[in-house]
Amino acid sequence: MRKFITVFLSLAFVLTFVSFVKAEVKIGLVDLYRVLNESEEGKKAVSELQSLLDSRQKTLEEKQKKIQTLREEYEKKKSVLSEEARKSKEEEIERLGRDLQRTAADYQVELQKKQNEITQSMLKEIRQIINEFAQKEGYNLILEKAEQFIIYNTPNIDVTDKIISLFNQKTSTQKGKK
Repeated sequence: MRKFITVFLSLAFVLTFVSFVKAEVKIGLVDLYRVLNESEEGKKAVSELQSLLDSRQKTLEEKQKKIQTLREEYEKKKSVLSEEARKSKEEEIERLGRDLQRTAADYQVELQKKQNEITQSMLKEIRQIINEFAQKEGYNLILEKAEQFIIYNTPNIDVTDKIISLFNQKTSTQKGKK
């Protein structure tokens, strides 16, 4: 929160100072969330993550079915099993249940890590594109459009579509070189 207030006060000071100097200030907004989700690279990343999620989900469902089958078999046979055999089956089912929970947690951590890696990599490229765009187009300031910070803006300062286009061009060019 302090960082936001500091940035806001700095921005207010700069804008006030610049208005006194009568220099033209060119400000733009970019919605990084939209760039990440609407760019071709972003869509590809979402598809890749969904594919990974689906394969992990399939594995978990198979383990769940195995546990369910063992439970059903146990319920059918528990009246004829010895106390030791009953206890052994119960422990096996519990062990497989704990294993399923651990595997699910591991998969969730793996997916989160993969998502963070992809997002950070894309954001690095996007920030570079934004810097190049701002310099080329003469912007003094480009802010990230976040609903909790930006209460109102005119549509003509939103440069998100241009950034998505530039990011798509850059990533398609890079793929062509590979």
